[in-house]
Amino acid sequence: MKKMLVLTMSILAGALPAAAQQNIGKIVSIVGDVDITSIAGGGKFVPQMGDMVTDDHRIRTGNRSYAELLLGDGSKLFVREVTVLNLSGLKMAEADPPTRIQVITGKLRITMKKTFRSRSLVLRTPTAVAGVRGTDFGVVAGRQETKLVVFEGQVEVASSNQDLIKAYVVKEREEVSVKKDAPPTAPRIVPAEILKSWLDYYDIDERSRIIIRNKRDEGLLDGILKKKDF
Repeated sequence: MKKMLVLTMSILAGALPAAAQQNIGKIVSIVGDVDITSIAGGGKFVPQMGDMVTDDHRIRTGNRSYAELLLGDGSKLFVREVTVLNLSGLKMAEADPPTRIQVITGKLRITMKKTFRSRSLVLRTPTAVAGVRGTDFGVVAGRQETKLVVFEGQVEVASSNQDLIKAYVVKEREEVSVKKDAPPTAPRIVPAEILKSWLDYYDIDERSRIIIRNKRDEGLLDGILKKKDF
């Protein structure tokens, strides 16, 4: 009898549906080497325009590749080259927890559309955590350092090391850097000629270090990106 009960429970457990996945947004533009991996199951697929992105998806872009996501709240994520990230949750109402983005490495620009009294989005990288209400900002994240710039609005930035309590509110046209296990640097004004192409100013090398980009490396993708309407 005991064996039958165990067998019955095993069958029922196998028949239970997997935890529901939340649709976060959809792919609206894609170029080059981009794939999505299921965090729960490990399966991988190459997305197409119009495909939905859920909180079970880890997005990866290769060299000279990008993907643009339109989130369910109207916000845009422009995922640049050599990036790995995933999203969890989507804040649609004041009572909802914030949208969360985990960036393992890479470059992205985020334009928030909804503004709440409480925090709208929390972004984490290997070295930094950023809290946002509603703004337009860019991030370059490596294993040892994160750089963040604000194009419009403001972003609160701190170290991912919770023992370091120092934080800054980064305002429009300001950039901040956060190295591993160190507090953020004081925000500095970004020159206008760098600000307009800030994400092209930095690169991430094969060791996941942030470096200033060599202008001679410009190619086809750069031409496409310059035509993008943010």
